[in-house]
Amino acid sequence: MNLGELITIKTLESDDSEQLHTTYRTEIKLFSCVQNGDVDLLLKELKGLDYSLFVGKMSDNDIMQYRYMAVSIITLATRYAIQGGYDEIKAYSFSDNVIKTVDRLDSEQDIILYIANEILELTRKVKKSRTNPENSPYVRKCICYINNNITDKISVSDLSEICGISSDYLSQIFKKEMGENLSSYILRKKLQKAKSLLLDNYTYAQICEALNFSSTSYFVTSFKRFYLMTPGQYVRLSK
Repeated sequence: MNLGELITIKTLESDDSEQLHTTYRTEIKLFSCVQNGDVDLLLKELKGLDYSLFVGKMSDNDIMQYRYMAVSIITLATRYAIQGGYDEIKAYSFSDNVIKTVDRLDSEQDIILYIANEILELTRKVKKSRTNPENSPYVRKCICYINNNITDKISVSDLSEICGISSDYLSQIFKKEMGENLSSYILRKKLQKAKSLLLDNYTYAQICEALNFSSTSYFVTSFKRFYLMTPGQYVRLSK
C-alpha cells in the first residue's frame, strides 16, 4: 500500500482561527507506531483519521512550505525510531538522506508521497532492528520475550534462566550489543506501553497492575526519569 495515498495535508493560515494543528495525542499515536516498528498499526491509525493533517504555515512559498513540513516530520520520526531501539547513527544517516532528497523534489504531491513512504520504510527498519540477525541468539531471545510478555513481571534473572546462561554474562552481552543495560531496556519498554495506556485514560493504579510495576511511586519516578515529565504532565500535553 502507498502510504501517501492516506495522507492529506492542509496548511493553516494565520487567520484560520477555527482550525487547530493536528493534536499532540494524534501525533504521538502515529509516531509511536514508528517507535514500536508497528507497520500494520501505522496504516490502521492513518486509515482511522477522519480529517486531514494540519500543519502551521512556515513559508509563503508553497514548495518550501512542503519541504519544511517534510523535514519536521522526518526529524520527529527519527527521534521516535531511536527511542524504539534503532541504531542512532543509522537513524540520522537515514534522516539526512531523506532531507537531501526532499530538497530536490519540486512538487507538493511528490514530497507528500516520498516522505510518507520513507516514514513507512523507517518503521520497517525499526521492526527489523528488533530481531536483528546480527545480534546474538541470546539477545534476540530476550528482546522477543520482552516484547511478547511486556505485561508480565520480567527480571534479568528470569531472562537468564530462559537463555540458560548466567545473569552477569547475559547482562554483559546485552549491553555490548544493544548499548543499554538489560534492566533499563525492560523498564523502557514497559514505560512505552504505559504511555499508550495513559492516553487510553488508565489510572496510575491500573497501569501498575497491568504492567507489574511494584508501586505507583516507582512508576511515576521512573517515568519522570526517562521522559523528564510526570505521567500527569504527559497526559495534559497530549490533549
